[in-house]
Amino acid sequence: MGQAHEAYVRRRIPRVIRYFQRALIYAEERGLQREIALICRDLGYVYAREGALEQALALLDRGLAAGESAEVAVRVGLLANKASVLARRGSYRDSLALLEQAASLIDGTYGSPAGVSSRLVHSYAGIRRMAGDLRRVVELLDMGVKPERLEVEIKGQEPPWLAKR
Repeated sequence: MGQAHEAYVRRRIPRVIRYFQRALIYAEERGLQREIALICRDLGYVYAREGALEQALALLDRGLAAGESAEVAVRVGLLANKASVLARRGSYRDSLALLEQAASLIDGTYGSPAGVSSRLVHSYAGIRRMAGDLRRVVELLDMGVKPERLEVEIKGQEPPWLAKR
């Protein structure tokens, strides 16, 4: 996966996808559920950033299925990435539900925002911010505002593996 991350930094997207796909095949052949979840999270992110939302969604669903017992950071990443994809597709309620699930997972694990691990602090703040924005969008929809009248911009956060560079 390190090669895929390095290729992403250099914006060599076809190479990124190829490396992640090889890693996914390797992990699946060996039944490495945690690694499958990690790869699906990261490759799903790449596909979403490149606008391939259907591929991203399929991978994120696959990662969520494989990552039920993965650590909180992996599950939160999968949920947040899927929420971002759904919001970009206009499924604001479903997106909001996933963000609330991700925030609840962090709250349930760490007890309070102060207890959140340093790796998740940035993600937690982004999840809370995006959930608040989507809550307002859903309120407007509930008031009868037509979805086509709304302009919703989804700003993605860089993944932790990119921020470390």
